[in-house]
Amino acid sequence: MNDYLIKYKIATVAELVTPFELEGYQFTSYHKDWWECDAWVASKVIKAKSAGEARFEFMKNLIPQVEKCSVVSECAFRFVANSYVIYKQTNNPEKIIYIYFVRNVGHTGLMFQEEQVAQLSKLSAIPNQQAFMYIMEASNATTFYTRLTMLIGAVEAFAGEITKGKMVVTNQVEIKKILGGALYDKLYEYGKGLRHKLLHGNVQAHHLFDGLTDEIYGKILDYLRATYDIQIPEGVVHPQRNFYDNFVQTSMFMKFVDQELLDLKEIEEIIDDRIKSRVKESDIFTYCGESPKDY
Repeated sequence: MNDYLIKYKIATVAELVTPFELEGYQFTSYHKDWWECDAWVASKVIKAKSAGEARFEFMKNLIPQVEKCSVVSECAFRFVANSYVIYKQTNNPEKIIYIYFVRNVGHTGLMFQEEQVAQLSKLSAIPNQQAFMYIMEASNATTFYTRLTMLIGAVEAFAGEITKGKMVVTNQVEIKKILGGALYDKLYEYGKGLRHKLLHGNVQAHHLFDGLTDEIYGKILDYLRATYDIQIPEGVVHPQRNFYDNFVQTSMFMKFVDQELLDLKEIEEIIDDRIKSRVKESDIFTYCGESPKDY
């Protein structure tokens, strides 16, 4: 077992005035001028066999703490798309550190041309027009579960409602037609369906939801193409683009030249400078190239 120090940036509009500890995590402001800061840093030493195992344990137990902070602060916290470092504190004579660097970039749009204009009249002929609002809201969403909820709403809006006896219910047959049998069961199976867990307040195993937004969105487009001849191009990279939270990322192993530098803000500035001009790198780090063994 080794000791791994992990420092993780958390974007938020909550301004952290005083550092605090919660469930073994140290929370500090990303910058000493907390009133001008839009992020925190969560730090903890994790005992694990590898950096990957340490990261998993760190993230798994950090998520509930961040959720609590969001409730009492009444502010947004962005848990994904943040920079972090993992520093092996034992059996690491070369002083190697793993750096995951994320940078916010501007949005890139998609062209709206004659081909798109030609589809508008076809969309106007679709019976359940309210589904379009859910698709647009999914495009505007900045978090995974918000987008997922809106896409499920779009599917159910397209499916519409039917009358069973004295009850009006969602048309499950049409939902299954849109999603296909396997995805339908994954979302709607009695007692296990992820749609029910999401909307009934029982999300626990986050990994079960991986990839669902892209899969559902793809099924919606397939349904529109096959049922209403809506010509939306296939293979678009990052569809449902929006104004917010557009990022690029890189990761690398670096060696400290001399003294260890573990201030996450300074590390981010050095890596950003390395990408742009490589001016600061030689003072603090040297690049490892290949991933070290047994890190």
